[in-house]
Parts: sequence; C-alpha cells; structure tokens
Amino acid sequence: MNTRSSLSRAMISLSVAAALAASGIVQAADHLDSPIVKNDPAADINDLFAFVNPNDASELVLVMDVVPVANRNSRFSDAVDYVFHYDNGAGDKAITCKFSESSTRVSCAGPDGLSASGPLDQVVNGNGMRVFAGLADDPFFFDFAAFNATKDALAPKFTNPGTDFFLGLNTLTITIGVKNERLVFSGGGRSNVFKTYASTKRTGDLGIGAGFTGHWYDPANSGHGVQTEIIMLDGVRQLFAVWYVYDENGKQRWVNALGPVVGNGTGDLQAYYTANGAFPPVFGAGQPTLELFGKISFNFSSCDHGTLTYDASLAGLGSGVVPLTRLTNVEGVDCSLLSAGQIDRMGRPGINTVLINLLPPHNDALKDQYNQAVSIASWTQFTNEIQANLAAIDTLDGTTGNTVLPPASLAPVLADDRLIVDVSKPTCDAYLAVELGVANQCGGRTLQRDIIDDTLGAIVGPGVSDNVSFDSTLRTDFPFIGVAN
Repeated sequence: MNTRSSLSRAMISLSVAAALAASGIVQAADHLDSPIVKNDPAADINDLFAFVNPNDASELVLVMDVVPVANRNSRFSDAVDYVFHYDNGAGDKAITCKFSESSTRVSCAGPDGLSASGPLDQVVNGNGMRVFAGLADDPFFFDFAAFNATKDALAPKFTNPGTDFFLGLNTLTITIGVKNERLVFSGGGRSNVFKTYASTKRTGDLGIGAGFTGHWYDPANSGHGVQTEIIMLDGVRQLFAVWYVYDENGKQRWVNALGPVVGNGTGDLQAYYTANGAFPPVFGAGQPTLELFGKISFNFSSCDHGTLTYDASLAGLGSGVVPLTRLTNVEGVDCSLLSAGQIDRMGRPGINTVLINLLPPHNDALKDQYNQAVSIASWTQFTNEIQANLAAIDTLDGTTGNTVLPPASLAPVLADDRLIVDVSKPTCDAYLAVELGVANQCGGRTLQRDIIDDTLGAIVGPGVSDNVSFDSTLRTDFPFIGVAN
C-alpha cells in the first residue's frame, strides 16, 4: 500500500503523531504505564486511593479509577475482575467487583459475607459495605509535560505555575466503603493497620477484536499491503484478509483468506487468488477462477503492529514474514489486544511509571512483568531496578543524598507496592505517614493530597514541585470523587 501524495503522507504523519500523543501523554500516576494495559483500557488502573471516611471514622474508603480519559461511551468490562486487596497481618484478602448486564450493574463481594450489588451511577448499600461505580472526574493533578521534559533531560524542567494536564478529564471509578470492624477482625486478624493495593484480571473476551479492522503495510517496503476485517460468521469471530501484492512476474495479485481468530491472530489460513478474469460488467463462462496461493497467518503484538507469515504453493514465491504497521482504522471503533490473567496492579502512585524501565537500555517488557506479578513475595525482584532509578532521580535537583531515605533503604519499601493505612486514625492528610512514623495520621492516600509533590520531595529532594494544585470539586459525602465533566 503506497502513500503516493505528499498530502496523504502528511495526513498519515499527523494521525500517527496524534495517536502517539494520546497514548503517551497520560502515563502519569499509573495511567497507561505498560504495553499490556495500553491494549486493554478497561483493565488499566489509573489510581488507587485509601482513606478513613472524614464523615464516619468507622468506614474505610477505597477508590479504584480505571480507563484513562474516559467519556460517556466508556464501559467497565464484564470480562474483567476489579480487585481491592488488603492485608492486616492475616494474609492477603480481596474484595472483587464484577460487572454484568452489558456492564450496567456492579456486584462486589469479599470475605465473611461482605457484599453490595446494584446499578451504576448511584450509591448501593449492601452487607458491611457499599459501592459506587460510574463515570467521574479524574482527581489526579500533574504537570505531565514538564515531568516528561525533566525525565528526558534528567534536570528540572518544571515551571511556576505548572499546567495540569488532567484538568477536566474523566475516569471510571469504583469506590467502596467498608466498615472497619469487618476488616479488622476478618480472617483472624486484629490489627488496625492495612496494606492495600488494586489489581485487574481479565477472565474472558480475549485476543483481537473489531478494532483490528483496517489497512496495514510495511513502511520499509511500501507498495503492497493488507486489508483486514474482523467479522462474526456462524457465531465465530473470524479474520478476513486481502493482501494486495504481486506475482512472480511482478503483476498485481490479490490474495485473500478467511479463518477463525486464535488468540492474538490466526492459525494457518488457506489463501486463494482469482485468475482468468475480465473487466466487468460481463464475465465469460467459468470466469474468474479461484486458485490456491498457499498458506498465510497473522499475529499481532499490539493494536498498531503485527506480522503476516506466508508459505506460497506457487513456484518462485517461497515463504517469509512481512512486518505490518497500521495505516488506517475504522472511525469510532476502539482497538484492544486482550490477554488473560492479571493485567494491572497498583498500590502507591508512580512506581511503575517512574521507577521501572526509566534508564536505558529500555525494556518495556519489564513494565508488563511488574503489572503481571501476582505473588506479593515475587515483588522483591524489582528492588534493584527501583534502587537504580531512585539513584538517578535523586540528582534532579542538583543535590545528591537529600531524599527522605537513601535509595538502598527506600527501594525495598517501594517494592512492596501497597498503600498502608491505619484505620484507627481518623485524620488522613499525610502520604507515607505510617511508613515514616508520622503521629496521629492514617496514611493511605486521599483524593486531594498532592501526591506528586510528596513523591518528588521524597525521591528528589525537599521543595521540588510541579507547581500544580488540586483543582477538582469533590462530593461532600460518599463516594467523594467529583461528578463527571
């Protein structure tokens, strides 16, 4: 497929630039922090918050935000489990929220009969807990552009005032309120101090979907390309492809194939081409004929890249692999490449985004490994990576050694990526309060806390700021998170 005119080249370049900006600009607290979550926005955790209800000290409030830059058409997935984990010394326990009836109804359940179930966009009371799920204002605030410039230069690039990228953006939120006593005495526990994190697990609707419909080509060898359509045929999701290519003599040839979707692509598909045709409207008897080309298969690594593998039966064509890059997509059709199992996890903000895969040589697979690490005991594997990046970030203010703890001491704390909250303390306005021994503070993370300045102060040095202040309007009572823009 050849982009022939300078105008079409410019338009495609602009489209690619816009797509990159849309996917990259919101890598902040935890938004779009690894390749696997970029392909699965319904399972992408933006933020986790944990705090004692300021109106009722007997209730712990947990907030999980998912889907970056959500809108009125965004949906929770009925094939994803949204899980709040907590541990007060009696082992990891979980409250799991699921969605049903075209994702218009939420049901959450946890140990010892904790449960709440009902429609979206309203507070639903249940047994020992309550839940609100729906579209809401994204409370995160951050000068993301200045941070990116700082990270790239390894020198401060913040301005005063800063610019909050997240102003006016929405998210999908799951907010639960759980009675403290139901948590404190669960599973034989007796401690008021909880370690908590959130995770998402995809349980179904896997592989490629309608968003893979479009045109694809190899930029290094343009002049031929592939058109794909994802269709439902006889109740089976199938890929129909037309490869606009050439024969052994350099004449144009259309090769087509149809077959079931298997995971991230297809198995071997029988491919055919038409021959002995004529210009319409009249074909002669027996025209055209359908000839066997051989076998082709597809595999996609993301919504924008994949491969076509061919094994031709025709003499002189042989076999090989063609790298594919997306050229076009269908307007209004979102793309997701969906994998089974744990997709994302988050406790403290910015750990994967900032402290994993920061320094070259870059390895995005490490970010996926971080998000997909299910066992808490396995999280220590990231300690050295976090320590190396902490040491690099410590230099950003021009002074080394002025962080809250030395990188070697702070890295193991952050590798245990769970918010710590003491539900016996009703005041919650100090981040890392439990970890640092701040008196009479619950710790955790509130919606309005300037977590970026807290983090910069802890890992770079005192006084380092992005110069952005909280700018959302919160509800005065549960679920607290602001009304959608």
